[in-house]
Parts: sequence; structure tokens; C-alpha cells
Amino acid sequence: MTDANALHKRKTQAIAAVFGVSLVVGGLLAAQHADLFANPAAVPAAMEAVRGSGLNLAYQIAVLLLCFAWLEMDSRELSIRRPWWLNLGVVFMTSIFVPYYLYKTRAPGQRGGAILAYFGVFCGSMFAMLAGMVLAIAFVGAPPPGKGN
Repeated sequence: MTDANALHKRKTQAIAAVFGVSLVVGGLLAAQHADLFANPAAVPAAMEAVRGSGLNLAYQIAVLLLCFAWLEMDSRELSIRRPWWLNLGVVFMTSIFVPYYLYKTRAPGQRGGAILAYFGVFCGSMFAMLAGMVLAIAFVGAPPPGKGN
């Protein structure tokens, strides 16, 4: 296997890892907040708890690290060097700077597809999280209506 093929395979594995992390975190969130399905009025309080939770922080760090791993492999595959400000932008405004990176590093006919693929991975990770929630509800089970807190 050539170095380019190995890099491409590892880039694909990084994307698959984003989906896997999202699936697991979705399941953990549903398991931690199973009472939400019996008591929809508790959703705002649960969202506040999730935003400040260690699980949310761990999820964001894991996805950011996977994003940087993918960017590093892509830069190596294309033999380019990213400037420091682009790395900083990816940390603080990922949804703006990753498409910018893709736009600047792809040939004119390939830019749109690469940017759409990025947003496809972004939306796919949200669907993976939802799938994890559904699986957790199916296996852990939600409390019956009226039994939630």
C-alpha cells in the first residue's frame, strides 16, 4: 500500500471515528436523561445540564482532535502547510474555517464537492448521535409516562 493510499485510509477512519463517537455520546446522553421522554417539560433544564457537562466537553474535544487529525493527514497528502491562524480558526469557528481550508486547497472543479462532503459529515454526526439516543432508549428503555422526575 502506498503512502497516499495509507493516508486516504486513515482519513476515512478519522471520519468513521467521528460517527462512532457521536453514536456513543448520543447513547450516553439518552441513558443519563431517560426521564426526558416521560417529562418533556424538563427539556430546557436538561439542555443546560448537557451544555455544562463533562460528557459534552469530552465530546467536543474528541471531535476537534479527530478533525485536526484529518486536517493534518489531508495537508500531508496534498503536501501543503497550514498557517497558524487557520489552525486557530478551526478551533474557534470550525464550520467556517474547515470549508475555507477545503476551498483554498481544492482545484476549482472539486471545491463544491469537498465543502458539501464536510457538511455531510457534520449532519451525519448529528444523525449518528440521534441514532445512539434511539438505540439507548430501545435497550435501556425510557421510564413509563408519569414515572419520570
